[in-house]
Amino acid sequence: MSEKQTIFSYEGYEDMRVTLQNGVLLVTLDNPDRLNALSTPIRHGLKRVLTEFEEDDNAKVMVVTGEGRGFCSGADLGSTGSYKQTETRKQIEETRFEWISRFRSINKPIIAAVNGVAAGGGVSLALAADIRIASDQARFVTAFLRRAILPDNGATWFLPRVVGVSKALLMLWLSDDVGAEESAEVGLVDKVVPHDSLMDETMLIANRLAEGPSITLELTKKAVYHSLNVDLITQCDYEENLGAIVHNTEDNAEGRLAFREKRKPNFQGK
Repeated sequence: MSEKQTIFSYEGYEDMRVTLQNGVLLVTLDNPDRLNALSTPIRHGLKRVLTEFEEDDNAKVMVVTGEGRGFCSGADLGSTGSYKQTETRKQIEETRFEWISRFRSINKPIIAAVNGVAAGGGVSLALAADIRIASDQARFVTAFLRRAILPDNGATWFLPRVVGVSKALLMLWLSDDVGAEESAEVGLVDKVVPHDSLMDETMLIANRLAEGPSITLELTKKAVYHSLNVDLITQCDYEENLGAIVHNTEDNAEGRLAFREKRKPNFQGK
């Protein structure tokens, strides 16, 4: 898979590490002493990395995980508020939660590798991803109502769509810990793996996606989320329109040629 020069260095993040390798952008929340809480630097970092991820053709898949024993503990209640960053007009004008909506509006695949506890807004962060792979040490706790806080960061939007309305209400009302196995049973995560194998298992999936036909993968994500708000006939027409775009791609031609030649296709993401 040929690559051109990436236009981003992915450097200069605070409380986050960002690396790009073989088309996979690995984002590691890196404030383990606070269980990777959503501090101001991490919120700004997520906004920035989502923009760079969307614009970089060499970044085909994003994986989000946490350093240490936590994935993300939600709001950083102990933040000192000393972080300073100059914002553009667009950043000032957009809603505070614009960044989390971009997980869905960006067509590229995003995977959450949930390595430990996801609490409060950390649950929303995991649910914002398209796919969730969990360590057997992972657990989810909505936590909001333990402090009489109304759920935020899109928790009331994501949870019903992932686990259903009644289970979402139980998770939000009771705020009980939901372990890895139960999370898989209710559809909160897609796969549970041994803790020490989490990143290897996640990267296997991420690398397969990065080697795939990028435009077709991205428009498939777009089509699936579009389907949640329209009727069947409208969706079929939408698929046909997107299919016309895919039909003219180099990867589509390569896929058909590889089928005729009985070989594995060599997709270029074009």
